Amino acid sequence: MEKSNKTVKIWYTIRGIARAIVRTLVELIHRLVINIFDMLFGFLNWPEKNVRIKIFILKDIQGNPVVSPTDLDAAIDHVKRSFKKNFNVRLSPRHIKEPFAESLQMIPPQIVLYTKGGIGALAEEFKVAGSFFASNLGGLFHPVTVFVVLDIDGAAGCSLGPLTDYVTLDPDGARNASTLAHELAHACGLWHHGARANLMWPNFSRGDEIKWWQKNLFRSSRHVTYW
Repeated sequence: MEKSNKTVKIWYTIRGIARAIVRTLVELIHRLVINIFDMLFGFLNWPEKNVRIKIFILKDIQGNPVVSPTDLDAAIDHVKRSFKKNFNVRLSPRHIKEPFAESLQMIPPQIVLYTKGGIGALAEEFKVAGSFFASNLGGLFHPVTVFVVLDIDGAAGCSLGPLTDYVTLDPDGARNASTLAHELAHACGLWHHGARANLMWPNFSRGDEIKWWQKNLFRSSRHVTYW
């Protein structure tokens, strides 16, 4: 049994490393080839581009969704306004006429419901949680898949940036107006900013401003498309 568990852990690690390598390569190709115009001139905010997302609300061990889809309405509206104003990017659901948010039917492992933020999230990408999220994506490379979990240790939301195609929110993050926009911006290549007025300020008191170079990075992401 011990040998079997060790084999499973090694397999999780190998798959996690492979995912990270593939996504990093795809990201570089988009930024340096496909989206080179935006990498250089994204601050022009032209032409309009698109980000697609799918939000999966996880269920607890009793089978109850951790939040209601309507709990995310304020966050979705904020993303629409912020991304359009700052990047000339519209927010769309994964498929036309599909809701942004719905419950994932399966009950996830306990370790997935209680995940981690920061460096802990990076470690989990190579374990059970990372494998679960990767196996339940709404699509590869785009859209960005959002998983709402029960708790994130030390954070209300988390993104591993270009290493993955998903972000996580806990119920507080899902109900806060700006956290979804902040984590999606991480997924599109932005990092924390030291100005409280900036979208990338690391807590709920953040504003909605961005710098010109943040437009270049955001619009050249593999998640930001012309279709």
